[in-house]
Amino acid sequence: MTIQRHNSSQAWTMTNSFRAAYLSWDRSHNLATSQLETERYFDYGEFPLEQFYNLILETTQDFQIETTAQTTTIGIEVNKNPFMISGDRIESSAFKTSILPSPYLASDFFSKKNYLGLFIVHEINFSDRLSFYVEGTFDVVINDTSDLPELPSVEPIENNNFYPELGLSYQLTKNTLLFTTLFYANEPIEGIDAFNNPLQSEKYTGIELGIETELAQNWLVIFSFYDETQNNITTIDPNQPDFELQINEQISRYWMGELRGEITPGWSVYGFYSYTDAKITEDEVITVGNSVAGVASHSSGFWTSYEVTQDRWQGLGFGGGMTWNGDRSGDAQNSFILPGYLQTDAVVFYSQNNFKAAISIQNLFDAGVEDEEITPQTIFGTVLWEF
Repeated sequence: MTIQRHNSSQAWTMTNSFRAAYLSWDRSHNLATSQLETERYFDYGEFPLEQFYNLILETTQDFQIETTAQTTTIGIEVNKNPFMISGDRIESSAFKTSILPSPYLASDFFSKKNYLGLFIVHEINFSDRLSFYVEGTFDVVINDTSDLPELPSVEPIENNNFYPELGLSYQLTKNTLLFTTLFYANEPIEGIDAFNNPLQSEKYTGIELGIETELAQNWLVIFSFYDETQNNITTIDPNQPDFELQINEQISRYWMGELRGEITPGWSVYGFYSYTDAKITEDEVITVGNSVAGVASHSSGFWTSYEVTQDRWQGLGFGGGMTWNGDRSGDAQNSFILPGYLQTDAVVFYSQNNFKAAISIQNLFDAGVEDEEITPQTIFGTVLWEF
């Protein structure tokens, strides 16, 4: 729903959206008396269990102060989650008999999680060339005790996130834009270390500098430099692998070049190359100078898609691409190296008026799956209907 009000000096827009997810899956009996061990290859992070019901309400106002055009957006986002997934420190003996959806076990379900996000964006256009914006997001995560029977109580913890960001852009010439962004993030981490101390919040502070140039009509080249300092990053304790420790400080710097454009109407291409230097710079346990685990020094990719723009098959399209990631350290101790891999993705989609649908395949040939962080071959189906 959108409501608009306009006059000679300002425009006001209110927008709200609601999204709900429904899942069904096979059921299996899990008995506390049985010795059940299940090895589950399931990417919790990609599964939409954490956003079953999502509501966003925002208002945007454009106004003028003397010669300065300004825009302010204020919004609230609410997520209602039936349950949260985790198996940390919860014994299956807490259950007598339970019926749970496969491939999960009783230890996977211990609490519900509700999320409330508040955000504000304010943009100032000082002139046709110079723009500035400030953005702030404050997330509040509320844990409750689960409705599942005979579960140990879960104590609520402080779990609030704050993400401020500042951005500045300058139109140097008609075809060249300079931009910079400063950002900060604070993300609470649950758990304790080997000495029974609670884990501290992970902190990220960084800056991005870039230049965007239009080579020809519908063709852009972007060069950017990114410098981020990360504190209290959680990793496995090499001395006590059953526990985690937090790296005092690590720094990541990367340079990226991007090319995007349109060969013919409906046929678009995108390519990039990046070089990353990510090192541990301060810690008492992990050796200073070690490479950050899982970060490849070199990576590149290419993607192309085509959409029929007229006649009977208008809106039908398909695309594909490849992403290459080079060798990278497998752990914070740099005790082994994971080899580079080439990932292939593909998609078929259809878009018409207010309806969109797509079937996409991620990692078509299971490249790099020896790394647990790499998503194996996965098929996604999406449908969007706006009304």
